[in-house]
Amino acid sequence: MNLSIKSFCSMILFESEARESMRTLLFQGYLWGYILSKANKTFTINKLNKVGKYKEKLELINKLILQCTKKLVKISGADVTVTGTDNVPLDEPVLYVGNHQSNMDIPLLYSTAPQTMAFVTKKEMEKIPLLGYWMKERGCVFIDRDNARSSLKAINQAIENLKLGHAMAIFPEGTRSKGPQVGDFKSGSLRIAIKSGVKVIPVSIKDSYKLIEKNGKNTPAKVSLHYSEPIDSKKFKGTNELAAEVLAQIKKHL
Repeated sequence: MNLSIKSFCSMILFESEARESMRTLLFQGYLWGYILSKANKTFTINKLNKVGKYKEKLELINKLILQCTKKLVKISGADVTVTGTDNVPLDEPVLYVGNHQSNMDIPLLYSTAPQTMAFVTKKEMEKIPLLGYWMKERGCVFIDRDNARSSLKAINQAIENLKLGHAMAIFPEGTRSKGPQVGDFKSGSLRIAIKSGVKVIPVSIKDSYKLIEKNGKNTPAKVSLHYSEPIDSKKFKGTNELAAEVLAQIKKHL
């Protein structure tokens, strides 16, 4: 009897691991398959750039990225609950500021926010074939944290993007926590909001780390995102005070 129970449990565990492996393969396969299938859009993007149709270019890239991120979230097995989207003003650019638990945070944020945005992200993302090009053309800013001059240039670029009316997003922890804890915010990154004068939308991302295990396998999980009320950056003189207020709002909904 004990042997039968043990065998049954082993069979269930094997099937569970098989499903996780299949989901991981499907996730990676879809991501790269989608990118390659849309490679021809690069020529369209270049053509739109040459004739100065920048609005049309952004609309095309947004469509490409949104379709991809929504599918990736679905494949990951995420059961997503989203609240607070009505807090986001749609008639002005904002800086989305979120905690950072996993690699799924960008797809989750992009596919659930009430407006599309470009990201301030690590320089390695720029090197990904085609995807890096799309991100750059969309207005994403790539930061080399080991190079102070390069980081300052990237932050100034993000400030300029916001002044031009384009929403941006940033994860001030600088790296994934891979767990429920929230790391220290690099307050200097909030200079983007103060110098551009835009409102900050704190985004609380809860349990996204559960979607990707340490071994890289994708596992289903309940995930929630909450968009808090705007914080007026103009009311803050320093980045430390603004960062503390944003962090407090994020933690409030975790």
